[in-house]
Amino acid sequence: MMPSRAPHGRWWLRAAGLAMACALMVWPGSLAAAPQGVAPDVLVKAAFIFNFAKFTEWPTLPPTASIITCVVGDDEMAAALVATIRGQQISGRAVEVLQPADPATWPACNLLFVADRETRQAAGGLTTVKTRPVLTVSDSKDFARSSGIIELYLEQGRMRFAINTDAAERAGLHISSRLLGLARVIRDRDAQ
Repeated sequence: MMPSRAPHGRWWLRAAGLAMACALMVWPGSLAAAPQGVAPDVLVKAAFIFNFAKFTEWPTLPPTASIITCVVGDDEMAAALVATIRGQQISGRAVEVLQPADPATWPACNLLFVADRETRQAAGGLTTVKTRPVLTVSDSKDFARSSGIIELYLEQGRMRFAINTDAAERAGLHISSRLLGLARVIRDRDAQ
């Protein structure tokens, strides 16, 4: 008799496969730059976040300015993003990763990832960037239905994302129709 698999066994296989596919998209040379000890699901999320930035326009961002990607509450994600963006540009722009501790500095971020475990403490800071050109992303449940723009979630063992297009519009961001076509689109009326 074959031993039964753990219920999440397939999820990890799929996640590892997707991580590899995403890694090849953003690390064209090799996976040698992948940080040691970073969980496959974190690498997948980092690849998604990098691609969210690729398919978003910040109309008020000066042409030569870097895209500042901020990470709150997740050192492992910050390391994965640093490895993901190493040597990469988005539309000729450099991409930087910061870990701002003070929410007062969050409006300077172009993309702000807030880890699930930090969203409650970050609520005030998230409110201050709600109408600023900051692409907010989290893996917190119902993030896109509350204050955020993009929510990462698992569905049938696959990483998915939801985009609140009303929140993106309020922030003055243009999200590519190609990215919206892959997302579960949420409107403010859906959040009621």
